[in-house]
Amino acid sequence: MKDLIVLVADKDIKALLEGLFPRLEHVNGTSQFDFDIESHPNRDNGCMNESVEYLRPFCRTYRHAIVIFDKDGSGQETNSREIIESTIETALASNGWKAENVAAIAIDPEVENWIWVNSVNMSKELNWNEPKALFAWLQENGWREQDASKPTRPKEALEAVLRKTKKPRSASIYKNIAEKVSFTKCEDPAFLKLIEKMKSWFAPSEDSV
Repeated sequence: MKDLIVLVADKDIKALLEGLFPRLEHVNGTSQFDFDIESHPNRDNGCMNESVEYLRPFCRTYRHAIVIFDKDGSGQETNSREIIESTIETALASNGWKAENVAAIAIDPEVENWIWVNSVNMSKELNWNEPKALFAWLQENGWREQDASKPTRPKEALEAVLRKTKKPRSASIYKNIAEKVSFTKCEDPAFLKLIEKMKSWFAPSEDSV
């Protein structure tokens, strides 16, 4: 039986996880775990409304399942992240999965909120070579409020920077940032929930500590 099946809304989230998960053993002290990532063809709305049906065939071959998507685009924008996640987790637990082995992550507002870290590595990945620091430019141009750790509209801010640097938008950006940038100070609740789930599910065995 495999360790983890992940259902995501799009290739950007998939790429980010492919960059992040291999780091968890070294950064967060998890044990090694294997994982497979599936992208739902109906993206955020599909993850919200069709994840139970999509993941049902996997419950006998994977120990854990997790659903990750943007709250924006899910059709549940007026509900809280907690209500959205609880709805999916309850449904999964009623359809073949053990309640303690499933999780839903609704990123509020979208996955770009996870990649915005004030880091030299991020600036390099976005080809930022301007005299003004990237986060200072974001604030000066109305993308970030003063002293805020992330842009107010993370997806639109990323697209604005890519237009300025003339870097093509691709999923590889998400993977490269996840592989290189430190997320230890990230305070996004959805991201913290993901990390805590991984640490709980894949805690090192007593023999390995």
